[in-house]
Amino acid sequence: MPEAYGGSIALHDLLRDRIVVLAFYPSPFGMMCGVELKHLKDMYDEFRSAGAEVVGLATNSVPVMSAWRERLDLPFPQLSDLDGAVSSAYGLLLGKEGYLGGRCNRAVVIVDRDGIIRYRWIASDVIQAEEPDYDEVLEACRNISAALTSSPSPADSTR
Repeated sequence: MPEAYGGSIALHDLLRDRIVVLAFYPSPFGMMCGVELKHLKDMYDEFRSAGAEVVGLATNSVPVMSAWRERLDLPFPQLSDLDGAVSSAYGLLLGKEGYLGGRCNRAVVIVDRDGIIRYRWIASDVIQAEEPDYDEVLEACRNISAALTSSPSPADSTR
């Protein structure tokens, strides 16, 4: 997927070394999206210590994502899912019509190194000021990383 600062990032590349926290949000420059990403930014070092990489994702163009990343001075990638394919694959695309048509729902998904979804939080109402429990997300990262280090992944056993 295209990244805000140029180039592209593939999930499988990120998963080589860490679990990944995918933070889906409906609207860069939106108030709640800013609140969510600022929380993740403030906790970024803790997520890294827990063996996770954080990645923001929205259905906006690369220039919009780049301006958003710069404005918030985010230390983690912001991916452009302009066609909504990734959001749709995760069941998070809000449809094609209306105010939020073509946007993804606010959600946090943790994917382990084998590409398996291990944690999922989805806003029940994207319009409301609903946020994930960031401490719960961090604790899930710690637990998932600990479980992965105590048992080799199927991919590791073939090397």
